[in-house]
Amino acid sequence: MNQALSPSTVLLVVAAFVVAALPHLTAMPGWLALAIVAAAVWRALVALLDLPRPGWLVRSALTFGGLALVIMHYGTLWGRRAATVLLCVMVAAKLSEMFRLRDARVVATLGYFLIATQFLFSQQLLLFGYLLIGCALVTAALVRIQRDADKISPPADDGAPGGIRVARLARDGTLLMLMAIPFALVMFTLFPRLGSPLWGMPENALDGRTGLSDEMSPGTIADLFVDDSPAFRAEFDGLVPPREQLYWRGPVLWRFDGRTWSRLFYSNRAPERTPRPDRNAFAYSVQMEPSERRWLFALDYPVGAPADARLSADFELIRKRPVTTLISYDVISQPDFRDAPELQQTLRRIALHLPEGSNPRTRQRAEALRRRYPEDEALIDAVLEWFNQEEFFYSLETAPLGRHGADEFLFDLRVGYCEYYASAFVVLMRAAGIPARIVTGYQGGLWQPSDGYLLVRQSDAHAWAEVWLEGRGWTRVDPTAAVSPSRIEEGARSALSDSAGWFGTEWLYQLRNQYDRLQNLWNKSILGFDAQRQRDFLARIGLDGLSIGARAAVLVALAAIVLVPLVLLTQGLARWVRNTDRLDRAWQRVRRRLQRAGMRPGRGETPLELAARSTDSLANADELITLAEKYSALKYGPVGSLGEIARFDAESAGWRPYRLNPRRSKQSQ
Repeated sequence: MNQALSPSTVLLVVAAFVVAALPHLTAMPGWLALAIVAAAVWRALVALLDLPRPGWLVRSALTFGGLALVIMHYGTLWGRRAATVLLCVMVAAKLSEMFRLRDARVVATLGYFLIATQFLFSQQLLLFGYLLIGCALVTAALVRIQRDADKISPPADDGAPGGIRVARLARDGTLLMLMAIPFALVMFTLFPRLGSPLWGMPENALDGRTGLSDEMSPGTIADLFVDDSPAFRAEFDGLVPPREQLYWRGPVLWRFDGRTWSRLFYSNRAPERTPRPDRNAFAYSVQMEPSERRWLFALDYPVGAPADARLSADFELIRKRPVTTLISYDVISQPDFRDAPELQQTLRRIALHLPEGSNPRTRQRAEALRRRYPEDEALIDAVLEWFNQEEFFYSLETAPLGRHGADEFLFDLRVGYCEYYASAFVVLMRAAGIPARIVTGYQGGLWQPSDGYLLVRQSDAHAWAEVWLEGRGWTRVDPTAAVSPSRIEEGARSALSDSAGWFGTEWLYQLRNQYDRLQNLWNKSILGFDAQRQRDFLARIGLDGLSIGARAAVLVALAAIVLVPLVLLTQGLARWVRNTDRLDRAWQRVRRRLQRAGMRPGRGETPLELAARSTDSLANADELITLAEKYSALKYGPVGSLGEIARFDAESAGWRPYRLNPRRSKQSQ
């Protein structure tokens, strides 16, 4: 256990650690990731060049220095990211004292834990490949450590180049991992699942992700266009709504401080009235990716909220806890619902409020429009026609706005993304005396016809306006549709195809869409196998009525049924590996030829004994004796080169036994 490590073992353990930590390295500060990689490279160089080992003072400085750096950067050790970064730092520090098999086994085993912690942040299908490669490499490192501990050194491996040895170890590690899959399937299917995690995490312990928040400033939604990751997927029970109705409602913003829009605390109350579904209602299920925010998205207007969420007065779906894992929820939306036919005076004042002294030119424009168009609908149509006829452009190439943002955008810049138009439009409506607010969410989506679901990406994020009209209540008005109709009809990618660059090339876009079909299947079949689906599965196979003790007994029995063949297979595989190196395969070929010639090798008979016994039966027994001597020298003597083994293989392949003629034998006697 305390014997020294060979250089090849050190290199394999270091490689396994780097692969296991790779996703974490890309998510931590660059200087910290560089320090961890430097520690791994240094340990590899120590093994290769036989450099001096660090003393206890240096090792202590590395350990406590790494701890201090993590605390200084993250400010805490609580939270998924800080904890996993600390684990990476501590394992890197452990490399400085990894000079015994015991320490190498600890480092390699922690590689499994590092791989598992990555799934706290993402459970994408691509990470399954990382899981397989990482676990196979860690298992190969443990196999190598155990061989060193048992002082097992197969001649074929020792005489092979380093790359071949690593490939054989990786093969063994992969085979061992694949053999564990049946047992893993039993545990995945039958092990009891909880309806909620074992622990809770405060919101400030989570990683921030790109997505919609409860505030909006010009430019915040435009930043999401470059994020092509999925936001959610929707499957409809019947007909898919037309594209002009695919407005996925998120945070509703009322307050405006001159630059930033934010939610209204009053909106957190429950709605006074909710819609009743009729034949025009849409029923669908949503599969939402982790956003680490509490917003759920639905079409206008959701009839009710899922079990773990609530419906606000602005018909927002707000979850009790942030969405930190893939979730699914069912929604029914009624598009014909009339929201707030009567507007309270308090809400009217808020929906008309503008910062004092802000945007004077916009106010003047609103007053002129009001004098010309006394009716609210006519004034709104005039503004939309202005956007459509004048030189307004829909683009990501925007400039930052100052204190009078609406003035600068409407009369100077005239180039912007959806939030620029929504913000300026609402300011103009309020200045004209029309209550207005902003709604953020997503618009459109990509229909996947072969799998029957709608894919909504982060790049589909959108902002639009709602105005309150007498007798109609809150009514959606999308000024972006007047400037760029293709944004609503075909999506943001079509309207901004020139801004996507190489990332938006058609072949890559289609490739991402096809990959998402696989991701959707992975989500539904693997990640979606929650506690409820497990109960349904147990009910189908008749195990739902069993007690907890009986279920545990069934689980143990099935695990034993799976493990016993695995153990037997492992033992057989070990024997096969021992007997399948090139040298042994060559001698086994000679033994089979002797057996076909009538000379059955005896149990426990050595190659030299077998060759000596053949002198009375074979005419070319001297050749067999030469082969047996070469085999014994290569097998049990000093380690032979690959060339010597190859020559023996060729000689044994060309050798054939020739039996003596019985009559000639009698005459000679």
